[in-house]
Amino acid sequence: MMRSFPQTNRLLRPSTYPIACCVNQFRMTSGSATSSSVSRYEESVRLLNSLQSNAATIKKLREQRENLQAMNLPQCRKYLESLKVSEKNLESLNIIHVSGTKGKGSTCAYTEAILRKQGLKTGLYTSPHLVHVRERIRINGEPVDEKTFAEEFFHGEVRDFRNGLQRIILFSVYDIISQEHSENMPAYFKFLTLLAFRIFIKLGVQVVILEVGIGGEYDCTNVIEHPKVCGVTTLDYDHISILGSKLSEIAWHKAGIFKKDVPAIYSPTNPEAEEVLISRAKSKSTPLAEAPPVSAYHFSRPISPGIRGLHQFSNISLSFQLVKTWAEKCHFPLPGVSLSTKIGKGFDIPSWMCDAIESCRWPGRSQVISTDKKITYLLDGAHTPKSMEACAEWASEEITLLKKENVKKIVLFQCTADRCPSTLIQYLKVRFQKKTSKKFHFQPLGIDQIVSCPTQLYSSVDKSADSTNLNASRDEQMEKALQCVESWKESMDDPNRITKDKMKVFDCISAAFDYIETESSSQEILVLVTGSLHLVGGVLNLISTKTHQTVI
Repeated sequence: MMRSFPQTNRLLRPSTYPIACCVNQFRMTSGSATSSSVSRYEESVRLLNSLQSNAATIKKLREQRENLQAMNLPQCRKYLESLKVSEKNLESLNIIHVSGTKGKGSTCAYTEAILRKQGLKTGLYTSPHLVHVRERIRINGEPVDEKTFAEEFFHGEVRDFRNGLQRIILFSVYDIISQEHSENMPAYFKFLTLLAFRIFIKLGVQVVILEVGIGGEYDCTNVIEHPKVCGVTTLDYDHISILGSKLSEIAWHKAGIFKKDVPAIYSPTNPEAEEVLISRAKSKSTPLAEAPPVSAYHFSRPISPGIRGLHQFSNISLSFQLVKTWAEKCHFPLPGVSLSTKIGKGFDIPSWMCDAIESCRWPGRSQVISTDKKITYLLDGAHTPKSMEACAEWASEEITLLKKENVKKIVLFQCTADRCPSTLIQYLKVRFQKKTSKKFHFQPLGIDQIVSCPTQLYSSVDKSADSTNLNASRDEQMEKALQCVESWKESMDDPNRITKDKMKVFDCISAAFDYIETESSSQEILVLVTGSLHLVGGVLNLISTKTHQTVI
């Protein structure tokens, strides 16, 4: 049953969290050995990191992926049952579900910013995180605080003293699941998804924007049965060992989030993938529409989006469609917007919606940071062919705007998982300079040197650190780093002219970062950091730590 919103843009609604209604009868205590929430948070992160699969395990999982994928959602439902999270609880979150390859996070961020602008209490679930794992679970645009994260994570209990008896009831996610599913603990992402649902329910958010992890059909976020609207962002080649090597195969997985009678909107794609989206929508009785170009909307004033790059306008259009469709389904008024406009068509964009688009921030995507050490960082977590092409175009524009054509340019690059360095790094060879409104002129981007390294922040692993990533071994990542520098060399017109001093490989992000800072002692440097969001996150972490700048 659809929940109707009252005719107001300022809503408050009591939590439907099952424990919250019982606090007057129960005494709540903490079983943690440490007293501070910060210490409990660090312990939470350590336990969470223990749920990561190591490189050898991941290789085996990929070999058995068909069987394991089919088990994923039934397992999720069992975990939710243990946590006493019902379908009604999930339905109360009024979810907007978003899959796709390129632009998922940005689309979700724009969607959240627009709805928050109208006074809604928002929840946003995305991945991966850049610096702190709490970034994945946001309330009103801000990462959930350490105290809430730690309390919901583990060592929470309720003592029931009614009828003269003492009864301990566990209510934290880790304690419940480890007690009832000790032999089959959920993996890292699945656990965080469960934790996010619990936090959103407890805090009584009024809308959740839920980003798919990988694919869609078998992704654990697809455990939801009744989202209000679904979106599919630009499709591209990624996670091919899991989703397939053809866009039609990838589209099949992405369309797996479609539900009966739930509207879905997709960003423009190629005919092969579009045919699959349409076919799957028909088989699921899903109303489907394509998001129009941004030129189809009537803006009340010119806008400068908070996330840079021309490619963002596709994400903005999709976010407009998701917001309007959601508002229509939930009977929530959007001042200045006609909800009767047909899905997939442009409409009037009022000033408050322009403000939301301009205020939206999404770190690690088309981000520019200047330090006091003569270094300008251009950071973009592009890791697919289309996103790398868009990254190169954006970097070219920034180099011109910042007047950095004549400074030394370094690319700090690494790719992970099953991604091929040569298919991505080729886009860094050229620079896009607009010549007319319809044509681009290509010229060298001007990269003087490549630096590569594993996406590990430091050479030693701290298992209680948010940045810890155990999914690939050190040897594998070092091998990939060597492939990256060789691919860059081979992409040059005359590879033989590229000397070894132009190709640097380090064992961790910190070592690479220190090298770049040393190089800046004698000259101004522009650094393009791309290829991996984990790499971008590590650099942001170090910039924040060493320069005390707020970067997230």
